[in-house]
Order: sequence, then C-alpha cells, then structure tokens
Amino acid sequence: MQDRMRVQFAEADFEIGFSLVDMAEGEAIRGDYARATRILEDADHVFVDIQQALCRLSVSERGPFGPLLGELDRAIGLAKLNVASGH
Repeated sequence: MQDRMRVQFAEADFEIGFSLVDMAEGEAIRGDYARATRILEDADHVFVDIQQALCRLSVSERGPFGPLLGELDRAIGLAKLNVASGH
C-alpha cells in the first residue's frame, strides 16, 4: 500500500511539474519574464523532489518514470531557453 502511494505521489508531481512549465510559458507569452523565471524555479524544485521520490521506489516501479523524467527535464530546459531569449 505504501509503495502504491509513493507511485501516486510521483505521478502527481509529474503533473505539477508539467503544469508549472505550461504556466511559465504562458507568463512569458504575456511578457512577465520575472514571474516565468520564478515558476521555472519551482519546476526545478519539483524535478528534484521527483528524483528523490523515485529513489525510494523499487527498480520495477521506477522504470516507467525514466522517460517521463527526461521529458520533464527537457521541457523545463526548453522553457528556460524561451524565457531567457524573451528578455
């Protein structure tokens, strides 16, 4: 039961991370680069939290999250580039 809860929390953290990226991109479109930067900092914190949470899962539970972790990392990085180029 506890392992299933850890998996569900990791899934929720991924949703939060991708939502933060979307929010940051929206703020950048509106020209609020400072707010977009702060939101991306929050996304970085969520990313670290996810990494730590995944370490507490078994290898079989962690496996499906690997590609998603890479995708979130790329999304955050791309959003940072977009925000930086908009300044």
